[in-house]
Parts: sequence; C-alpha cells; structure tokens
Amino acid sequence: MTDVDAGSSARAKVLVVGMDGLRYDRLTHSPANAPVLHALMAAGAVGTSLLPYGRADDEPSDGRAYTDSGPGWSSVLTGVWPDRHGVTGNDFKGADYARYPDVLTRAAAARPGLRTAAAVSWPALVRRGTLGRAIGRRVRYNGELRGYATADRRVARTALRWLTRSDPDVLFVYFGATDEAGHATGPLSPAYDRALLAQDTHLGRLLEAIDARRADPGRVEERWTVLVTTDHGHLDSGGHGGDSRAEREVFVVLAEPGMPAGTRLDTPRLIDIAPTVLDRLGIPVDPAWGLQGRVLVRPTPRTPERS
Repeated sequence: MTDVDAGSSARAKVLVVGMDGLRYDRLTHSPANAPVLHALMAAGAVGTSLLPYGRADDEPSDGRAYTDSGPGWSSVLTGVWPDRHGVTGNDFKGADYARYPDVLTRAAAARPGLRTAAAVSWPALVRRGTLGRAIGRRVRYNGELRGYATADRRVARTALRWLTRSDPDVLFVYFGATDEAGHATGPLSPAYDRALLAQDTHLGRLLEAIDARRADPGRVEERWTVLVTTDHGHLDSGGHGGDSRAEREVFVVLAEPGMPAGTRLDTPRLIDIAPTVLDRLGIPVDPAWGLQGRVLVRPTPRTPERS
C-alpha cells in the first residue's frame, strides 16, 4: 500500500476484512494459498491469540468467548466479550447491541457525517442487528442459500464499487467461504485452500482499489488502515464450538502507512479491533462505553532526516 508519514494531516480511513473460520496455520503454511495476505503480513504487522477459556482479569465473567461465529463477530465489532454483548451462540439470544453497538455505529454517532458501510455474505450479521441500522450502507448476500463462494464474490464486487465510485470512511467486509469449506471437508482439504485463495483474491482487488485512490491527485491525503481477522478456527476434521487450540486461535493482520515491515503484534484479541478502528479514525474511546479491548500498536512517526 502507498506510504505516507504516520501522524501527518492525512484523512484517516479504515477497512476491516473478516474471513470466517480461517485457521492461522493454514493461512501461513503456503504463500501460494494466500499471496496477498502473505504480502500484507510481510509489509505490516501480524499476531495471534487464543480466545479466552478459563478465568483471567480481562476475560468474560464466565471464562469463555465461545468459538462460534455469532459471539466471534459480535466481539470483533463491539469491542467487548460475550459477558457484555450477550451473544453466546449463533441464535444471537441475549444480544445487547443497544448498550454495545458495532464500531461503525459508534463511529458514526461520535462523528456525524462519517460515511460507514458494511457488506457481508452471512445475512445474520445484518438481520440480527450485529451491524446496526445506523450504518450508512448495509448490504447482505445470502451465503447460506446461494453458497458462500457466490455470495463472497457479490460482497467483493459491492465493496469494490464503493471504493471506486463512492467515498467510504470506514468499511467492514465479511467473507464466509473458508468456514463453509471447513465444515464441509475440514481445513486441511484442497477445498479449504481454494476458498482461502478466492478470499485472498477478493482482498487483493480491494487493496488495489485503495492504491488507485491514493494515486488520484484529489485523494493523496487519504491514509488507510487495513485490518484482517477471523472469528475462530476449526478442528482438523472440520467444525468448531469447543475449546481446543485449533478452534480458539485467532489472528489479526494490521497494515497501514508507517508500519515497520514484519512487526509482530503482541497477542491481539478480537476485542482489540473496535478500539483500534476508533483510534485510527481519531475518535477517543469514552470510558462510559465499557470497551474491553485495547488499541493495537500505532506506527511511530518518522523523524525528518537532517540535511
């Protein structure tokens, strides 16, 4: 991605990409399966953590973060664990999005006029209110009905159109084919690798659109932060919902101007995504919001060289 000095007066924008059920070891085992993500990790920052299971001070009061998509994406988008947002399964029962809304909704409320958008292939994220009505543009495609490969393509086309024809400030994009393949044939299968490569290709097109924006003389001030994450892993045999390491390991990739290549993030958690998005947009976190996450590492501004 095109570089500018961190800490400049650039106009901040954020892209968050979610890839459901993507196991980190399957992502990293072969660059050929995800060349765009490998390049992004090499140029930026990456780290892993385990979803909580067992009590710690910053973990849910019941000691679990649940390795299902409803709780996972709720934690990503709200910045709190299930003991606060209330979602413990894919039925979304107990959700408290009124108290703990998604980060796009928070950002728009804090800064009226901010352009927010979300495109997903798992319609429950819109239907159940994980992504709230206050978001400027919410588009859902039905991967459950039409298959996630097809729905993900439509998500990618929609996000690409927004990036090329509109002017979003913060954009959330969700792809689900890796999770579908994990359930069908397991994460060690060729089908899983193909799903990952397809999602990686979608990501590449979005990054190309961002680079094209930066090449536009009218948009040279834009400073894009890109975050890529997942909600849970998969057992070797496929499936999730338990407490094994294969199911609990998650990752965060962070790329932005000024980030030293090959930076290692220190145990980034799903709940760290939302406060990081707010930080990059220049929106202070209000303690009254009750967010449990922390802001992920910010690049150190460069010191001008002396002549």
